[in-house]
Amino acid sequence: MEWIGEAQAAGWDVLLDAAAFVPTNRLDLSRWKPDMVALSFYKMFGYPTGVGALFLRKAMMEKLRRPWFAGGTIQIATVQGDGFYRAPDAAAFEDGTVDYLSIPAVENGLRHLASVGIEAIHERVHCLTGWLLARLGELRHGNGQPLALLHGPRNADARGGTIAFNFLDPEGRCYDIRRVEELANERRISLRTGCFCNPGAGEATYGLTAEQIGSFFHLAEGMSFDELRDKIRASFGMEVGAIRVSVGLASNFADVQRFLAFAGSFRDRTIADVGTAGPRESCGAAPRDSA
Repeated sequence: MEWIGEAQAAGWDVLLDAAAFVPTNRLDLSRWKPDMVALSFYKMFGYPTGVGALFLRKAMMEKLRRPWFAGGTIQIATVQGDGFYRAPDAAAFEDGTVDYLSIPAVENGLRHLASVGIEAIHERVHCLTGWLLARLGELRHGNGQPLALLHGPRNADARGGTIAFNFLDPEGRCYDIRRVEELANERRISLRTGCFCNPGAGEATYGLTAEQIGSFFHLAEGMSFDELRDKIRASFGMEVGAIRVSVGLASNFADVQRFLAFAGSFRDRTIADVGTAGPRESCGAAPRDSA
């Protein structure tokens, strides 16, 4: 992360999004010195949901500005005098009542991680991820065509425990990702399907041009992600979503092996054999990572 110092030397303030990094890695802030760090306790130990933290250098408090205020973020306000005084320090950015019933669980979660050891967690996830990537890459249909299209690095180096991919039929076409999720649910395997959190990365991954994707964003009635997927598949024969599985603190070899057995069940099956998913109201409303 040498770029942190380079950006700061060029006059930039650096926000490091460490939400995906810290669950399985030790972040040494005495070595890497961003101005701000964001993380999610939910991603670190699964509970409580909705509780995270933004760490700031004290000097950054003077730089932060917000064009509004809400309950708890000010000391006093006036209507006729058209003014207000902010609450001191972090309180000026914490709207409403903090989730004080969940916050005590953070201490228990941190103690649990410390008792296991972040290095042990890192090694476990690294090994499971590497093994899963290797096995997925080896899966083939009877005609020799790959069964999985992997996105991102093909090994466990410089990546976390989340793997994005698509299952392909013997002709190289993507199975309906929502149907894959339905079949996984039947086997009590929890995985995530839907759009990429970074839409630009998804569009680049599947080779969608600005003209192709832009043609669907001039409709007065708008559309959901699933409707966009259907239009792109019908118009260009392309997929625009992916399947995602994650390994973490609670994952073990049996979990990964069970998922690979599920993956192998698609061998030599056509798209018609697998079928398509039924309608649903929304796409991936809540993240659901594999066990």
